[in-house]
Amino acid sequence: MTLGVPIVVLQYDQLPHFNVTNLKSSTQSIQVDSDSDQPFLSTRSISTYPTLPGGEKDGDPIADKLFVQVHKNRAVLAIADGCNWGKRPAMAARDAIAAFAEYFNERQNEINTLQDAGHFLLRAFCEAHNKIVEGKPDIWEAGTTTLLGGLVLEFEQQQQSSSSSSSSSNNNNNNNNNSENSEESSGSSINGSNGNQSSPKWGFLCASVGDCKAFLVSHKRKEATDVTNGNRCNLSDTRDPGGRLGPYVGQGWPDLRNLKLYFTFCEENDIALIVSDGVHDNLDPIMLGKTPDEVNIDAKGWEDLHQDDLLRAKTQFMKSLLEEMIFKNPDEKISPTDITNKIIDHCSTVTKNAREFMQEFPNKKQPNDYREYPGKMDHTTVVAYKIGSGNSSSF
Repeated sequence: MTLGVPIVVLQYDQLPHFNVTNLKSSTQSIQVDSDSDQPFLSTRSISTYPTLPGGEKDGDPIADKLFVQVHKNRAVLAIADGCNWGKRPAMAARDAIAAFAEYFNERQNEINTLQDAGHFLLRAFCEAHNKIVEGKPDIWEAGTTTLLGGLVLEFEQQQQSSSSSSSSSNNNNNNNNNSENSEESSGSSINGSNGNQSSPKWGFLCASVGDCKAFLVSHKRKEATDVTNGNRCNLSDTRDPGGRLGPYVGQGWPDLRNLKLYFTFCEENDIALIVSDGVHDNLDPIMLGKTPDEVNIDAKGWEDLHQDDLLRAKTQFMKSLLEEMIFKNPDEKISPTDITNKIIDHCSTVTKNAREFMQEFPNKKQPNDYREYPGKMDHTTVVAYKIGSGNSSSF
């Protein structure tokens, strides 16, 4: 069974069959819905938009909302990013997070298997949409929001023979179109001391609609994996998140084009990282003003690449940039706060020229020149959680 190979499925019953350990310390859980720094958790949300002459930030209020709940052997992580500016998107994100959190507060003790967790994640998204439109005389008065919600789960331990484990792994790979490529870059497995393979102890499962992203950061392998690889359908237009909750299509239905479940096995001390597009757009080679040849791509321009090749190039660049940022000093022990600070600082620094231009010339349009004015100003949110039972010492 191989680590670092994300599985992407549309239905919860396509997830692997694993039993989840019983929830521990539900009465002593730690809940966070704003900026926070702890040894095992860091959350941060900022705006990289310019400051207006009156002192407020362009694009206020921040439309990113987050929720984290940490137990001794489980964690719930969520980010909602309201679509566009203003109060309606911010309220949609707030309502989506509130409904998601409430749903899981009531269901934690009912999660017995990985498939249960997937089922509840999808149900929580239904509750989030319903909450957004609840009480609106006209459903179209509600805003819309993207949502990424995830669970870090501890599994019951079972010994498996190499042959049965290999068979299970092959079945899982059939559910994931990207598994073959991912496995080539990973090559890490969990081996029992007696030559058999032991089942993995931890897993990271998330559901996503829209363009927030989840990553798994492995300190042991010095590697960052995009768990939600390919979740943004439209690679050429950052204004299209690929999906959203709230009234958007038909008779006020959500846009579920890219609603999927994503799963990867993980190890103790790995870091589950979820971010809004205000982060990963600033990890995009095009937004950073890079040409294909500067990132070893054989093409005259980005528009010459087939969508699959473009996705592969963007994913590899993002992965390399994150790893360079996080593991700049290979001997340094990486904490969630370190990662959050490095990512936030990167996004703020990258967008500095554009922000200063708009502050100096508030009535002008930002020049369409990513080499001179790289990055994308946005609401920018990071949640970093360190996986492992060692977190229990903080309770």
